[in-house]
Amino acid sequence: MRPAEPPTSTTWTGGKNDNWFDAANWTQGVPTATTDATIPDFPSGSTVSYPNIYSNAIKPDTQVPTSIKNPDGTFSTVITTVPGYNNSTSGPAQTRDFIMRGTDQLRRSIARLVVGRLEVYRDFSNLQDSFIQRENTTISFAGTAQSISGSASGLVNVEIDGGGVKTLISNFAVQPGGTLRFINGILTTNISSVTTSFVELANSAGTGVATVPAARLLGESETSYLRGIVKTSQGVVLGVPQDFSNIGMTMTFLAPNNPGVVTITRNTGGNYATINNGANNNPSIRRVFGVRPADQQTNNGGLRANMVFRYLNNETTNLDPNSQTVNEQDLALFVSTSSGDVFGQLGRDNINTTTNELTKSNITSFATFTLSEATEPLPVTLTAFGAKRIGTNAEITWETVSEQNNRGYEVQVSTDGRTFRTLAFIPSQDANSNRLLRYRYLDTEANKGGIRYYRLRQIDVDGKENFYGPKVLSFSGSATAEARMEAYPNPFQSEVRLTVQSAAAGKGQLQLLDLTGRVVLQRNVELTSGTNDLELQDLSGVQSGTYMLRVVTPAGKAQTQRIIKR
Repeated sequence: MRPAEPPTSTTWTGGKNDNWFDAANWTQGVPTATTDATIPDFPSGSTVSYPNIYSNAIKPDTQVPTSIKNPDGTFSTVITTVPGYNNSTSGPAQTRDFIMRGTDQLRRSIARLVVGRLEVYRDFSNLQDSFIQRENTTISFAGTAQSISGSASGLVNVEIDGGGVKTLISNFAVQPGGTLRFINGILTTNISSVTTSFVELANSAGTGVATVPAARLLGESETSYLRGIVKTSQGVVLGVPQDFSNIGMTMTFLAPNNPGVVTITRNTGGNYATINNGANNNPSIRRVFGVRPADQQTNNGGLRANMVFRYLNNETTNLDPNSQTVNEQDLALFVSTSSGDVFGQLGRDNINTTTNELTKSNITSFATFTLSEATEPLPVTLTAFGAKRIGTNAEITWETVSEQNNRGYEVQVSTDGRTFRTLAFIPSQDANSNRLLRYRYLDTEANKGGIRYYRLRQIDVDGKENFYGPKVLSFSGSATAEARMEAYPNPFQSEVRLTVQSAAAGKGQLQLLDLTGRVVLQRNVELTSGTNDLELQDLSGVQSGTYMLRVVTPAGKAQTQRIIKR
């Protein structure tokens, strides 16, 4: 016997028609802000209509043509009139939990918001992307604590209201012409799941008078905002300031070179614990932009742009580690060409701490941008520094976007992290440069073993020096053994480096587990065939204790190592 449905729930039956507001279509009446609505997946061939929402609107009668086969083999068309209905005084559609049943794209329920508003006051379950929103309609997440599975095919107008925190468990796109509007509340994405938990603002669509503008992010404030990842990809018009759907960065690309389509990603879910540019140990603010032009080296002439970087006050406080606060008056723009591994200071032209805007002109390198407190400028703006094991050798690479009076670099190595010796001197490619320069050195010394520390000693033409690094590599064990892993330092404080050998290239997974088996942290990683050097950063928030670090290679083989957090 089927259990009785609770009084706080109602299920769609479609017993009369497709009208959401007709009680005859539900098991326990039309859903409200305090009752859950479930839309079942009716089997293939069912004649039951799925719900359509016409709120505060009249749905007119419709003429439905049907082709039927005659006894003589010919076909005739029969016109059937489907009666409409009058919902002109219905108010918005409302539900507490909104549950769309289904197991895949072929077996799923359907619900359509055709006219007006739908207000959801608790969880929104749209796992099979089967909720359809028409133009000029609005879905409002109006509760105080909500879980939202999104819509990869796209929503139109979305409101964040009601206060509290709404957690996005899968991505959704906002279609051209649509908006994501913040009224009251916070929408969070999972920054550890960057491929599945984000908001995408669609580019404009159409041409000429039929052009539909790009989706927009509206209404963010100190108390109501998106915390996590939002992104957009848009074409550029040279000389025209573009705010890229109002996500907090305005860029004006300058003649003569056009970057084509520019993808911008904004992450406000965390901050860099330190801006490692050789002198700055301060944290970044909790706002990071990734800027990726389709072609940075357009016509081999490079790109140039002016930037306005906007931020919220709450993104300058409670920063990792130890809940730090940065001084807004001292903020400067930093860039990394190595995905946040090393940042170089670009400075600023102006900062307005009332409007929270920092401006910088003539930017020529486009990658990862954030703000931190300025330090005394260094002669070299280093934006990347890496060490990678290649068999029995070590590949040392670094990048700069500015060099002033620079003679060159010594590549130095140590086996204890304290006493270093010089392997080679690499002269500057351009002693006075304001463009991206890339350097590479291959350490081919024989009989490497254990841990090796690599650093750069940068030398000015007047003999002054600055140091960058160190970077750490392990030469323990075979470079080809499947799933071989070594983690160091161990014990660790805020980051762990791993040397992982994999027999095949592809997607792998890293997990940090406590001794009960609970997953504390999980990251997806791309592994190459052979030796891989990986980092787990920003671990200062992990409690002290003993953990198991587990790696699973693309072949599905796993290995674990016990590590200790001080």
